[in-house]
Amino acid sequence: MNEDDRLIEAISPERFQPFLHRCGGDRTRALRLYAWDSEVARALQSPLRDLEVSLRNRLHRQLVGRHGQEAWWDVPRARPNYKGQDMLDRAREILEDRRPYRPFGPCDIVAQLSFGFWVSLLGPGGGDNYEMKYWNSSLRHVFREHRGGRHALYKKFQFMLTLRNRIAHHECVFQRHLEKDLETALTLLRYVSPEMADRHEKYGQVPEVLARKRAVLSGEEPMRL
Repeated sequence: MNEDDRLIEAISPERFQPFLHRCGGDRTRALRLYAWDSEVARALQSPLRDLEVSLRNRLHRQLVGRHGQEAWWDVPRARPNYKGQDMLDRAREILEDRRPYRPFGPCDIVAQLSFGFWVSLLGPGGGDNYEMKYWNSSLRHVFREHRGGRHALYKKFQFMLTLRNRIAHHECVFQRHLEKDLETALTLLRYVSPEMADRHEKYGQVPEVLARKRAVLSGEEPMRL
């Protein structure tokens, strides 16, 4: 068994198949694509991380201001639907398991809630009418620069949630339109934190990694692991 065989065995033939298919059966080129895919996923983690954190903090502050308490989810008219309640319960359970003898507060719950929870607040609510509960009453004011309505905004955040989850679960991303993904991430980040968006546009590594793809696959530039 040669080195390429051992690498593919470590990756698993099933996981490696999409890369091999994209490269027309050229295993050397497919291994380079695998390495580049990991590199671009790492680069994308940075804007996605800051998008998640910035969104979480902006929505939380907006809802605290609207309902007058840090645990806004306990205000009857602001309670999320059953899926949101399940996510809150899970966040509390995790905190209780991690710190059984230490109290925790709303700020700890906020930090524990997933990106999916915060994105869901921009959605329709599954029969609970989040448009009235959250969007019209409060959250639309966070996105004053957005044109196109709640549904279009929610759809863009869902795209970013899908990308974030693919990266978090170590799934490949090379098939996606990554230039468009970066543009969407920065557009959304600009809504919730213009300063953070400026920072990523100035210092972000994603454009450089995207530009390297052809040279990495051809072997002209080295892989970065």
